Amino acid sequence: MDGLSGAAGAIAVIGISARILSLCFRYSVAVKDAKKDIDRVQRKVTDIKAVLEKIKQLLDERDRARLSITRELFDSLEGCFWELEGLEAELEPRKTRKAMSWLGVRVLKWPFTSKQVERIVSSLEGYERTFTLALQVDQ
Repeated sequence: MDGLSGAAGAIAVIGISARILSLCFRYSVAVKDAKKDIDRVQRKVTDIKAVLEKIKQLLDERDRARLSITRELFDSLEGCFWELEGLEAELEPRKTRKAMSWLGVRVLKWPFTSKQVERIVSSLEGYERTFTLALQVDQ
């Protein structure tokens, strides 16, 4: 993987993170009984987004050949992307929910149980640790 691929991977994960944060905000406004779980997911996605923005900055500014540790993280970036893409798909309101919202029916419901949120946060924490370690080594 070259530096450009690493930067592209970071950009993809940053982009999907921003979309997830937007969806979480919509849920936090509409769904009151899952506020704690929504906040946990939001915080973890925000943390990953911040670390990846720093990694992307390094990939953009430094001699890419020297960033060997960060460049080896392509698999982790890809795994994180797919995990976040699945999360986004679950958070995206279904067409039936959209249709019912036109009728004034409030149908937005947090799609995860607390156990599922624990698994999601735990998985994202693993990616965050990997990215943070790579950032520390390359600086």
